[in-house]
Amino acid sequence: MEATTFVSRGDSSDTVFRGILDALPVAIYMTDAEGRLTYFNPAAVKLSGCTPELGRDKWCVTRKIFLADGTPLPHDQCPMALALKGSEVPAGLECIAERPDGTRFWFTSFPAVLRDRQSHIIGGINVLIDITDRKDAEMTSRQHADRTAPLLSAIVDSSDDAIISKDLNGVVMSWNKSAERLFGYTAQEAIGCTIASLIIPDDRQDEEPDILARLRRGERVDHFETVRHRKDGSLIDISLTISPVKNAQGVIIGASKIARDITESKRIRSALIESEARFRQLADTMPQMVWTAGPDGRVDYYNERWYEFTGFSRVFSEAATWESILHPDDLQRVRESWSAAVHSGEPYNVEYRFFDRQERCWRWFVARAVPVRDVRGRIVKWFGTCTDIDQQKRIEDELRRANEDLKQFAFSASHDLQEPLRSIKIYSELLSKRYAHKLDGEALKFMQFLHNGATRMEALLRDLLAYTQVSRSDAPVEAVDANEVFKAVLANLSGMIAGTGAQITTGPLPSLAVSGAHLQQVFQNLVGNAIKYRSPERRPIVQVGAERRDGYWVFSVADNGIGIDPEYKENIFGLFKRLHTSDEYSGTGIGLAICQRILDRYHGRIWVESEPGRGSIFRFTLPV
Repeated sequence: MEATTFVSRGDSSDTVFRGILDALPVAIYMTDAEGRLTYFNPAAVKLSGCTPELGRDKWCVTRKIFLADGTPLPHDQCPMALALKGSEVPAGLECIAERPDGTRFWFTSFPAVLRDRQSHIIGGINVLIDITDRKDAEMTSRQHADRTAPLLSAIVDSSDDAIISKDLNGVVMSWNKSAERLFGYTAQEAIGCTIASLIIPDDRQDEEPDILARLRRGERVDHFETVRHRKDGSLIDISLTISPVKNAQGVIIGASKIARDITESKRIRSALIESEARFRQLADTMPQMVWTAGPDGRVDYYNERWYEFTGFSRVFSEAATWESILHPDDLQRVRESWSAAVHSGEPYNVEYRFFDRQERCWRWFVARAVPVRDVRGRIVKWFGTCTDIDQQKRIEDELRRANEDLKQFAFSASHDLQEPLRSIKIYSELLSKRYAHKLDGEALKFMQFLHNGATRMEALLRDLLAYTQVSRSDAPVEAVDANEVFKAVLANLSGMIAGTGAQITTGPLPSLAVSGAHLQQVFQNLVGNAIKYRSPERRPIVQVGAERRDGYWVFSVADNGIGIDPEYKENIFGLFKRLHTSDEYSGTGIGLAICQRILDRYHGRIWVESEPGRGSIFRFTLPV
């Protein structure tokens, strides 16, 4: 016989359960799935006359066991060991055990396996009934003992399941507390009545004769789901596990029944089925290919869009998989990405190409999947989609080519136009020097305009060239000391600093992985602007610092200059954006755009905090 109990782990419930077992007068012990003892109550110690070693001793609490005829019974063949191995266990088997002091006692064993919610065996519980007194009187009342011995089965009132025993006519012989709670009848009301008259609905009366017939043949009834009614007439869904009970001679004389209330689980199951149906109905209306997979990553569902795109039959075929239409160049990368997601439990996001059988071409898709977890945090399913991004990828490719062409044009234009501008500057200067005596005042003024315009155009093209070269630069990215970079900036700006009397201070600066040339450009533009846009009323003061924050270095360049109206604090980072005329402040309006372009390259950002007349603080970030 294999009695089965489902258990749920929990500290408080485990303590209460073991407290109840400790108080029971019958000997009870528990084992893990390997048979090692994990618990025995005081009654077991008293009965066996010894205290076993937890985690080491196996199968039982007694040292020596004998069959009724005196044959030694190996421990790995005892009822508890057989139950854990899934073997058929003789119900109510009568055995003899020897205590350490040599005395012996008779007992019957009623083992039950413990299962988790997935029906995996995680251990066992055994109830030993001391039948020594009964065996002593057996010679005078054998017939009575044969009828009653199997009825001394282990009834643990703390069990959440109803445990009932009955004879082969279906008459109730025992009825535990959980049976009282589940069906509403007290033990006094139930014992002596037939199961059929007590709890089986009229429309299910044919179930009991079939169950009794199977028991007489020695068959078990495992996890039989049915409906029973309570004393108040209400119906409940239950799961039955029924095992035949045999006497010492191996004759089947009754049955042991475990009944579990599955009303709530059936309600949840029905809700899940309904939810699954609604999900699939919704998935079939979506434009993306929708799919689900089990915790192991095996796809178990595709929506209609998948079958429309692939032309695969809904009948399972090993050849009709996502791998069969995946681009060969993407196959290994996608396999590794999906395997990594399944093992880590992290969301899955990857781009790849599927073969479009209708258009006879490869199309780009992006696949995304997220794990669905139960209340314990375990992954029970993966939900994924495949979205067609082929048009987007084509546009991105075209845009990338256009940008490259534009960069090449800007580079060529800024580079090639500098030569004619130099000629204009040179010849305008020659005209002014050689023919100044022949030109009137207005002509000289025009010549100066020509020279100034060429100079500004030359500076503009030089800055434009620097802007385009930021993304083209192959400058090495390695750890550089920002303190050394800043010293080079001060050297380059030494003339401006001396001419304005500017005071430059800096705190400790970090080392970080960027191009030293790029970091120098950013510092030089920001410090140069801080000095350039100084207030005429005070000496320029510039303070530079850095602090680590959330995985980034946050640099600051603060000044006491003329400040910026908050209305324009975003505009100043645009290309050719200037807030002042060239007559007021020289420049081309490209410096801050270069800073932003450099920081974008390193996934950083730049912003300004300022008020007119109160100076500015430019801040920028770079990854640690």
